[in-house]
Amino acid sequence: MSDQSNVLAGKRILIAEDEPLVAIDHSGVLSEAGAKIVGTCATVKQALDCLDHTVVDVAVVDFLLADRNSEPLQAVLKQRHIPFVVVSSYPQVLVRTEEGQDILRKPVMPRVLRGSVAAACRRAA
Repeated sequence: MSDQSNVLAGKRILIAEDEPLVAIDHSGVLSEAGAKIVGTCATVKQALDCLDHTVVDVAVVDFLLADRNSEPLQAVLKQRHIPFVVVSSYPQVLVRTEEGQDILRKPVMPRVLRGSVAAACRRAA
């Protein structure tokens, strides 16, 4: 992992995930890659509140959160030009919100999560 130990150095990441163990796992993987986790939110409402009070460089968003699906959150992230990666245990055809959108399938391997988040940051740069 040494080649990816700081691939996300300094990136401020919001994690929107309603499964606590998955949120902890994502946080650990991304922190090890140099990222700063600025918030973990279980609901769309919590994530939107966090966006209003915290600088976020990139987000990892579960498609289905505790209060609803994450489409409203994805829309705000797009409006604010904040790159994000969507994860879900549902098939891609059920959760894709736009053509060509990449959806990571749970459980996500650490290198895949790191790589996808880093790629989202590069595309937004």
